[in-house]
Amino acid sequence: MRSRFALVYNSTAGVAVPRLLDGVITRLRQSQSEVFQVPARSAAEAAERVSDLAKLSACDAVIAAGGDGTFRAVATGAAGTELPVGLIPLGTGNVLANEIGLPKSVRAITDVLLHGEHIEARGGLVNGEPFFLMLGAGFDARIVSKLNYRTKRAFGRGAYVYPVIRTLAETPTIFDVELDGRRFDASWVILTFASRYGSLFKLTEDAGFGRDTLMAVVMEAGSRRAIAANLVSLGLGWLARPETRPKGVHVLPVTTATIGRWNATPFQIDGDHGGISKIEVLADGPRVRLIVPPRYVADLTNCHANRVASES
Repeated sequence: MRSRFALVYNSTAGVAVPRLLDGVITRLRQSQSEVFQVPARSAAEAAERVSDLAKLSACDAVIAAGGDGTFRAVATGAAGTELPVGLIPLGTGNVLANEIGLPKSVRAITDVLLHGEHIEARGGLVNGEPFFLMLGAGFDARIVSKLNYRTKRAFGRGAYVYPVIRTLAETPTIFDVELDGRRFDASWVILTFASRYGSLFKLTEDAGFGRDTLMAVVMEAGSRRAIAANLVSLGLGWLARPETRPKGVHVLPVTTATIGRWNATPFQIDGDHGGISKIEVLADGPRVRLIVPPRYVADLTNCHANRVASES
């Protein structure tokens, strides 16, 4: 049983943050575990502090308490070390928590932190910096750039409604994409290690955290109507299935990607604004250990066994 935890806490994440966070901390301490906070004013500082903790073997695990951006900062510091990362999901989307099936109750989260197994998962590199879930360029990054983070803290997913409507009203911008040497002109691209998008929607069956496959979803849609159709397909689960996937949508594994070499476009990483392209992406990034529920370990094992069987 783990007994020493370093807590990296994102004070700007989620709605009802104190109840879940305080409940898990209280329950950990009731189990005779030590929990100490690691103050960090930025993602870079969080990564540096976590890296120092790993070098000093100062704890049994580090907890990313926040959203997917907090996890990325913590995982960047823990990557390549033996220090496992646990989650207390306090963000708006919590893609990773939903991806691994992390329960939402205080008791269940505490039990996973104390007793859960860890898996190793490979991340990628975007312009030399690690990422572990996904990045988007074009349409969804334009939405993120319009997002009011004060409104997001107050209303959660509801804060996205107005930016989505505003972006849908704009003429799509087309940019260049190169995936392992194959060229596309697109209005929206998602590169993902996760199978889900925005926690709720199935993006592709071929990805999954810990499966170490970076998948590209390329949407060529050049009109507002085509973009809206792709959004509906995503919401209904049609995008994830080849037989129902709209025309002009391509889903394929990728090892290297260049986006916006000639036509710059905004991009986002795990729901946070990343800047303006050009971006270079490599699938072969650092590995991180993540504490997961037992069911997810079983699911990964089954996926691996099925893949080996199909390749034999």
